Amino acid sequence: MVIVGYGSAFVALASVLKLGVPVSVAYAIWSGAGVALVAIIGAAFLNESITAVQLGGIALIIGGVVTLEMGGAH
Repeated sequence: MVIVGYGSAFVALASVLKLGVPVSVAYAIWSGAGVALVAIIGAAFLNESITAVQLGGIALIIGGVVTLEMGGAH
């Protein structure tokens, strides 16, 4: 299952890159979403605690990806 998951992720990434999304933006979204989703899944399903500081970090990740995308629009 892990091999299928990784294969699917790379195929999806390659497809997005073929559509013209810059590598920096695609990778930022991929890595940022992964970090944020793992933290949220840990809190929601694995009873891990999540603090306001951690939520702030997730918000900064999202803000960084948005900023990266906006910077490339010029």
